[in-house]
Amino acid sequence: MRILRGLFFGVVVFLGFAALGLFLLPKERIAKVASAEISKALGREVSITGDIGLSVWPVLGVKTGPVVVAGPDWDAAPLLKAEGLSIGVGAAAALRREVEIRRVELVNPEITLITAKDGRVSWDFGAGAPAESADAGAAGGVTPFSLARASVTGGTVLIEDRSTGTREKITALDAELSLPDMAGPATLSLGAVRGGAALTLEARVGHAGDLLAGRLTPVTARFATAGGSLGFEGRATQAFEAEGQLSVSTSSTSTFMQSLGLGAAELPRGLGQAIDLTAKMTFSGGEVLNLRAMTLKLDQNTLTGDADIRLGGGKPKITAKLAAGALDFAALAASGGSGSSSDTASAGTGWSTTAIDASGLAAVDADMSLSVQSLDAGMIKLGASQIGVSLDTSRLVMKLPKATGYNGQITGEFVVNNRGGLSVGGNINVLQADVKPLLTDLMGVERLSGKADGFVKFLGSGSTLNAIMTSLSGNGGIAMAGGTISGFDLNGLMGTGNGEKGTTVFDKLGASFDMAGGVLTNDNLNMALPRFTATGKGQIGLGAQTIDYLFTPVALKANSGQDLAFPVRIRGPWSNPRIVPDLSAAIDLNFKEKKEEVKQKADTAIKQKLERELGVTVGEGESVEDAVKQGIEDKLKKELFKIFE
Repeated sequence: MRILRGLFFGVVVFLGFAALGLFLLPKERIAKVASAEISKALGREVSITGDIGLSVWPVLGVKTGPVVVAGPDWDAAPLLKAEGLSIGVGAAAALRREVEIRRVELVNPEITLITAKDGRVSWDFGAGAPAESADAGAAGGVTPFSLARASVTGGTVLIEDRSTGTREKITALDAELSLPDMAGPATLSLGAVRGGAALTLEARVGHAGDLLAGRLTPVTARFATAGGSLGFEGRATQAFEAEGQLSVSTSSTSTFMQSLGLGAAELPRGLGQAIDLTAKMTFSGGEVLNLRAMTLKLDQNTLTGDADIRLGGGKPKITAKLAAGALDFAALAASGGSGSSSDTASAGTGWSTTAIDASGLAAVDADMSLSVQSLDAGMIKLGASQIGVSLDTSRLVMKLPKATGYNGQITGEFVVNNRGGLSVGGNINVLQADVKPLLTDLMGVERLSGKADGFVKFLGSGSTLNAIMTSLSGNGGIAMAGGTISGFDLNGLMGTGNGEKGTTVFDKLGASFDMAGGVLTNDNLNMALPRFTATGKGQIGLGAQTIDYLFTPVALKANSGQDLAFPVRIRGPWSNPRIVPDLSAAIDLNFKEKKEEVKQKADTAIKQKLERELGVTVGEGESVEDAVKQGIEDKLKKELFKIFE
């Protein structure tokens, strides 16, 4: 019992001294020390006003009134304003009437981050104030500054960029900073909301003092928000200059950009609806991002190389030298509709009427060189090629200084322009390319096969593939040394009059054409075959997917040593055109002299018949019809006169 009474007495005495220590706690001194230490660390004036009260729970310390951290000397707006500040101290030090700051909590702060027109930033603290000497610290009775935990609750961040005139607001900011020693590491955990999207940041700094002094220090960080995340491991300064390994991953680039306040750009598949990027990064000057040894996955496409990204201005500008294997940008153009078996002249297979969303072209500007093993751009496909890509204010230009495609050589350029409405155009030259896949991709024409030299200049506009094809204009030409035309057999046509099925094999073909309003017009087709020649003229409805074409093969020396022409009218939808011999035109072309001879013989026979049967004589220059009419009138008169005889 004596022992218990002794212990009880000791506890009472301890609690009594502790309570006395709390009442004797130097509240004003704690606030003053905290203000001075924060001012020294930031190099900014910190003022604490209002009543200062004692806090026992959850930590031992004081609570203050409003707190203000001054902004830079070039702007009057404070860097930080808060409703209050809670300062926790070490209990043992407090009993000794010493101040050891262990915890700081800002209540409902409003933080203003300003970028001036000349590029200066309000959160650049410089090197801060020089540390006090050991003697000064001893004289003031203050222990070296440390901070086991600093936190922010219910904060708001205003971000103002005066060079671009933009303002952003982040709310529900909760953050926690651990800074046990200014000469040691610091950790930061942060959560906030911007535009309804949650933001999180986890970061660790190797040397807090170096960071605040503007020197590079080891940093690891991971930022995440709706749609994606960023990671960094390397070295950085408080001005966000950095070098190290960067990683970016987005499951929805549009959502991620919107969460960052960059706008919700809807990118076509293949251009980065989802992104996975790793690279060695250098960020300097607050706006230039250099990426080296980069691997970039844009949906199903993978590119490697180096890139420089300038972030200043209204949108990023990318300069890059990249290489890739197979690139698929087919989503830049919608696919065509399903086929139709209709045999009417106005019915075709139909192009897609699904709207093409090219708004993603406005997200960035770019100037890139690209080496690819293959590329599918929707309306054109390439093999191993060197491509120059420029994107300027929603206008994408792909230049082909050295390209292969369709087993031939291709030069020219292809343009997708979304300035004030979508349009596509190009100036393509091909050398010894396979015609069938090329014409199928560009125009949906599948019947012509073989190797060709040619060119096409085209321009179409509209928000759907159907609208683009219906508006196509331009011109072109083609020359082929051999090939085939599927869908009819010229030999069968000339031999039996039935050539609606089969294939025509030719030795040479040449033609030029014009396009307007989605209609291709040609009047100079020339073709050579082993026993025939052929010409052609007519129209191809590129938008309507119809054809109306007069094809005239000529059998050489087939008509008693004379050439025999046999015109064929090809008319109807591409899916199922009708091929009908034009007999009237065939007679006009092949039997013109005989037709006149037969006509003369028929006229003579008719005249003789009339003279014998009706007694009608056809005068010089008088038609048979007029002669018959006059003869009948004369005969009627004679019969009438007999009545009066």
